[in-house]
Amino acid sequence: MTGQTEVKIKDFLTSEGIPLTGIAAACSLPSVPEDFSPQTILNNAQSVICYGVPIPKGIVYADKHGLALYWRYCNMTYRSMDIISNKLSLFLEESNHSATPVYGCYPWKVRTREFWGLIPLVYWAEEAGLGTVAKCGLLANPVYGTRTLLGGVVTTAKLTPTKKMDKEICPPDCFECVQACPAHAIDKTGKVNHNQCIRYAHENPLLHHLLHDNVEFSFETLVNTVGVDDHGTYLCFNCMKACPLNK
Repeated sequence: MTGQTEVKIKDFLTSEGIPLTGIAAACSLPSVPEDFSPQTILNNAQSVICYGVPIPKGIVYADKHGLALYWRYCNMTYRSMDIISNKLSLFLEESNHSATPVYGCYPWKVRTREFWGLIPLVYWAEEAGLGTVAKCGLLANPVYGTRTLLGGVVTTAKLTPTKKMDKEICPPDCFECVQACPAHAIDKTGKVNHNQCIRYAHENPLLHHLLHDNVEFSFETLVNTVGVDDHGTYLCFNCMKACPLNK
């Protein structure tokens, strides 16, 4: 495929206020189980378009009300990014390519007591050159550090991948996030216990109430319905606040 489509995608996302964009080939990744590959959500997937939006420093380092501001910003921004992913998918299909949005947060799948997105965008964003995965499991970007929210689109269009970063952004001798994590969910080797993190850092009174009442729905169904949007709140983003890349 010529570079015209790639330029149009970049221009489209720029017009939507997106500062970070990249493209990865929809190949298998060693760190991603086959159940969460791009081909599971789109037959004949060829490319994954990834993009990112930063969280303002003023929210990350707010003296007061930081958690409330962080929660509200993430909820609103993820919804805006989901809409952009929808629009980009339709934009690509105008050129006779199939496309499927990849939402930045929900829906989740639960496998062996671990939470997964339909495809784990952080790994595809790394492949697309938006940054590298830090020890805390967040994407580290040279400009925005680890304070980046991600969205994406999977498409059958065979696009030219952007260059993957060849140098780790997270310093190998830095363990600020490991020491700052109250849930002890981050290992010095970079392995993150996502289940432990989510259970500590996310609160949803309605979900807790329904689980306590033994409502006859699967945990996964409840998480993806009553867990979404304004029904839950964040209780911790210490790893982001502690990261020197954000200061």
